Amino acid sequence: MESKRGFEPGQYLSLSQDHLVAVALWFLLHEKKETSFENLVAEAYLSFPERFQLEGYPQWPNAHVVGKAWVRCRTDKKWMTGSASAGFDLTPFGERIAEKVISKLQGKKSGRATERLGSRQTISARVVLAVENTSAYRKYKLGDLDSISEYEFCELMYCTLESTPETVNKNFEVVKQHVADYGRKDLADFLDELKTKFAGRFVGKRSRGGLMAQKKEI
Repeated sequence: MESKRGFEPGQYLSLSQDHLVAVALWFLLHEKKETSFENLVAEAYLSFPERFQLEGYPQWPNAHVVGKAWVRCRTDKKWMTGSASAGFDLTPFGERIAEKVISKLQGKKSGRATERLGSRQTISARVVLAVENTSAYRKYKLGDLDSISEYEFCELMYCTLESTPETVNKNFEVVKQHVADYGRKDLADFLDELKTKFAGRFVGKRSRGGLMAQKKEI
């Protein structure tokens, strides 16, 4: 079976299922299709058939493989949000990952190839809207920066309370870059104030014996 995107097996078989599922979701989002589990399975299979075909029955998609991949993308890698019942979305970090994979698939050295498939301005607009809809930003607008909890900060940064400083820094820079690309200096200032308030999240925390051991996140 041929890929509906024109990809050859040699271009995508060496890539992980998680990366390809993130790309499949990227296609759904940028073509304004419903991001349901069924559509994600169909997109992954039709775009990368030899990676997501049911063993022994290549004419059928392997929904189980896609199901395990999106859970890893959401829980372990923080590339996706959502659920099978409510639909999915990409985090800003997930957007970057998907764009890099698409560029690799298309044999490009930069992310410019993806601009033909979706505007980066649209991506930044979605990030801006996500920031504005957080409880942390609503409190900030009310002049109540002090009451913003660490949990609310982590939610805004697409990470967890257990995430390493490396992950927090990386996600912060991605979110701030999108905000800057959209010309929202007010949101950039908000993010800078949060970085000052939660400075410990960017440099690590100390335990009795010194710096806490950090798990490496992928």
